[in-house]
Amino acid sequence: MKRKRVDSEKTDRKESIKRIKLALILTLLCCTGCAKAVPEGEDHLIITEKEGEERISYTMTEVSTGDVVLTERIECTYLQVEDQDVSFSVSGRRIARTLVREGDTVVKGQLLAELANDQAGSRIDELEYQIARNSLLLEHVDENENNELSARWLQFLYRSGGTKEEEEALKESIRQLQTNDEYLREDYRDAIELDRIELESLRKSDAESRVYAKMNGTVSWVKNNLEGSTCTRDEIIMKIIDGSECLFVVEGEELGELFAEGVPVEMSISSGTGAGQYQLLPYKMEDWGERLTFSLQGEVDSSSIEVGAAGSMQVVVDRREGVLTLPSRAVHTADGKPYVYVEGEGNTREVKWIETGLHGDESVEITGGLEQGEKVILK
Repeated sequence: MKRKRVDSEKTDRKESIKRIKLALILTLLCCTGCAKAVPEGEDHLIITEKEGEERISYTMTEVSTGDVVLTERIECTYLQVEDQDVSFSVSGRRIARTLVREGDTVVKGQLLAELANDQAGSRIDELEYQIARNSLLLEHVDENENNELSARWLQFLYRSGGTKEEEEALKESIRQLQTNDEYLREDYRDAIELDRIELESLRKSDAESRVYAKMNGTVSWVKNNLEGSTCTRDEIIMKIIDGSECLFVVEGEELGELFAEGVPVEMSISSGTGAGQYQLLPYKMEDWGERLTFSLQGEVDSSSIEVGAAGSMQVVVDRREGVLTLPSRAVHTADGKPYVYVEGEGNTREVKWIETGLHGDESVEITGGLEQGEKVILK
């Protein structure tokens, strides 16, 4: 009895194992029957739905002819047309006076600040007098010489016997007179030249000791504690701005090629009292350098736009006209290669590799893989 019971248990275990193996085989068969493998060498992928699923509805679009436009946002700032950074052109000298404060209105040529000049003014006056006096004495040398020559010749003609010896003596005295006068001229010329060199140096120093306004405007900033401090060459000590006219400014000489004379540009200000949409025109492109300037187009009240307000321009950086295009969201990329989805047989979605040109803001230029009117899946 015990042997029969053992044989029966072995038989039951074998049947259980067979049933498990059969279940696994059926499961594997079901899994492999759900989808088709991608054949090697195919240039597109076919994705099929499982049997029994409902038919999928796709949103389609077609390849059409149009323009592809790529734009870029460029930042600009609303600034005064003119400004002046005030500085001295020398170093190591004491700043004696500042004659303006922040907020003061100034006119072109107005004195703004000056350095201590240590009685240079009186020395300049002295040198100017000496140069004028020596120049006059130099002229008198010529006049006196001419008068003396005339007198000696008259004396020789009317008071001498006109002998050969007397004539030679006259000529010798004239040579001596001319030599002495020439020495005298050289002394005066040397004195004048030396005085002029010193005067030029003092005048230059005097000019360097003062700074003036180069334009009409308003003092927007003055460095603290200027008077009594020591100046540094080209250090900015104050700023002047001309608020009578403002322009939008873009920094970057290389961006100039994106704009054309007379062609308006869309610009927006997102915040502040001047928030809104505007059109700008390039302003005096012939003067463009590192700074590009733009004026507001049309009748616009610019008083609401604050100085320093930031704007954003929408600028076309590239364009393709009359080319095959698709909406940007219909074109995808895998490993750097562009593709689209098309509807295949049996409601399947297939990947189709394509070639593209310019990728614009809203559309893509199609250069290969699709024909005009061909439909692709948009969604």
